[in-house]
Formats: sequence, C-alpha cells, structure tokens
Amino acid sequence: MIIDNLKNSDKYIALHKDFKLVFDYIKNNDLRLLACGKYEIRGEDVFFNLQEYETKSVQKLEAHKKYIDIQVVLDGEEYMGYTNIDSASVSEIYNEEKDVMFLEGNVDKLLADNKTFLIFYPEDAHMPALCANSSKKVKKAIFKILNRPNKNSRVRRGCE
Repeated sequence: MIIDNLKNSDKYIALHKDFKLVFDYIKNNDLRLLACGKYEIRGEDVFFNLQEYETKSVQKLEAHKKYIDIQVVLDGEEYMGYTNIDSASVSEIYNEEKDVMFLEGNVDKLLADNKTFLIFYPEDAHMPALCANSSKKVKKAIFKILNRPNKNSRVRRGCE
C-alpha cells in the first residue's frame, strides 16, 4: 500500500508499466467535471470508476486479485482503512467476476483528500469511504490497473 501527495506521483511510475498512463490521465483531465460512471483508458486493462457517495462510520474490508487500485479523492475527504490480507480473515470468498473478496480484521486509518492518492495492491485489504469527522459527500476516482509484472523490474532472489 502506498499513500502520497499527487505532486509526487512521478516517483511511482516505475512500479508498474501502466502507472504513468494513469498519473498522466489524472494530471491532464479535470476528473471533477465528469459524470459518475466507468471510463476506459485502455480497455479492461486500465479504466476507472467515478463515484459520489456519503461516507459512513462502518464499511466492509475488501481486497482484489486481478486489479491494482489507485484511489484519488476529488472532492471531500475520507478515511481509508488498511491492513495486509494476512492480518485479516475472509468473510466472503473471492468473487472472480467482480474481482473482490471481503475480509474482517483491524485496520489502520489513513486520511485521503484531494491532494493524495492511494495505491492498493492485491495483498492490501482496504476499507474505503469512512467518515473523517462526520458523514460527508465525496467524489472519488478509482483507477483499476490489471495486475501484471513490470517487464523492466527485477526481483532479487536470495544472495546474488
């Protein structure tokens, strides 16, 4: 899981071949002006859902296997709960069609506003849309990036 200021997004483009595409899209488009719905950037490999909702005091803890999330709050603020899936227990098994499983467990809360972005990998269980102080309306873009290794990255195994 990564949380940072949007002005630092260039530091993360090497982590996945499609992160640059997503961060460039965010920089070059005023997402606040778009209507809620699904927007394809590169078919089902890279797309985003634009949502508006009221934050709540309790939400479900979720995780995905097929996609990495980059979440950007456009208006308002919310807490995001986070824990590693190894620290949680499955409450609803993985639904491959919806790419989601639900879990139960304790979370750390991170404040997300219109200056931040959060990246959730498949091992990152997250609980979005939590009230910061009181219930507030939030507009958020949830980018979905197909989870596949970056061809340019090397993983070191053992001593080399």
